[in-house]
Amino acid sequence: MPTPHRPAPGDSRRPSPSGPPGRSGARHGPPRVRARIERASRWFRPARRSGQDGGAALVELAAVTVLAAAIMVSVYQLELSQTFNSGVRQMVCLVEGPDCGDETWVDADRPEEPEQYEWNGDDPTSTENQSLAMRMSADAGWTDGEWQCLSNLWGTISSWDHTVVDTETGNSGIAGFNPARHGSMPAGYMESPSAQISWGIGYIAAAYDSPCGAFAQWEGSGTY
Repeated sequence: MPTPHRPAPGDSRRPSPSGPPGRSGARHGPPRVRARIERASRWFRPARRSGQDGGAALVELAAVTVLAAAIMVSVYQLELSQTFNSGVRQMVCLVEGPDCGDETWVDADRPEEPEQYEWNGDDPTSTENQSLAMRMSADAGWTDGEWQCLSNLWGTISSWDHTVVDTETGNSGIAGFNPARHGSMPAGYMESPSAQISWGIGYIAAAYDSPCGAFAQWEGSGTY
């Protein structure tokens, strides 16, 4: 077997650290240089993916989908879902129009109509009664100041409501007819505003001559 070359004493030739003489380049450079070049080149190489990576991604996507479906089913079964559905239904009904099942939401939320409204001076019927009294008193010659006295008198007694009955005083209707003071109630008095106004004008004309006289009596005693 050939023996390795060993330099003889005094031989100036030494093994080259970079390889045999006459060869050069990074490929055949020192081991440390080659290792560094190899590590640096890895940053520029595209990552290799195995055929199993695509299958793993599909499995992960399927697992997430199943989990989301399970959460949705659980929430739907809770009582919270019923409240949510009811709220959505109300919003849809309000947006889409009046029809929502058998009745509208407006009808469902509207309070029941009271059997009888409290009478007041702003009621349209009371306004009509007051206008009727103004015309009839003008026919009787009562205008300006006399009409103002009549308006104050009957507005205080009945607020121009022909259906009112004061249970404390017994006064009834627009003109405040009182059986204890005025005798028998005329026929159809409570059903007709014009009948009440006609009776009141006749009574005041006979007893006080004018509405201002009747109103002065009312202010002093609360009756006329």
